[in-house]
Amino acid sequence: EKYLALYHMAFGIHYVVLRFANVYGERQGDGGEGGVISIFAKRLAKGQDITIFGNGKQTRDFVYAGDIARGIRLALTTPNVDTCYNLSTQTEISLNELVTILSRITGKEINPSYGPAREGDIYRSSLSNEKAVKNLHWIPEVSLEEGLKRTYQYFQKQ
Repeated sequence: EKYLALYHMAFGIHYVVLRFANVYGERQGDGGEGGVISIFAKRLAKGQDITIFGNGKQTRDFVYAGDIARGIRLALTTPNVDTCYNLSTQTEISLNELVTILSRITGKEINPSYGPAREGDIYRSSLSNEKAVKNLHWIPEVSLEEGLKRTYQYFQKQ
């Protein structure tokens, strides 16, 4: 970000930086910050148990991949450049709450096992999306429940 600002000052090159919250959706791999959703969805689709590392009260700001794609498109065409935008739902969801929603979606009672917290894991995570809403006219449109449903159904078909 600092290099982009420097190049803008030195050469007049315009830029837009996008910072993503925890992105999830169909075809997601197991790596990365948002990987917990794909891990849980894949395991639940196969009838397997899930494990939460820590007490499950740690939060993340999960944002659906389709909303991110739309945000990228808007950023490519915005006149509001030379700045950074957070693409997020601006909502903290605990892993325990995530399991509750997945239980509703699957129609099954889910009793996760709990393992030790992983070293270096962030306890709380949420990004403000106010600037993206104002300047990009972007808002996340897919609710967490709907996005989880789509993701779970995708992994059921695999």
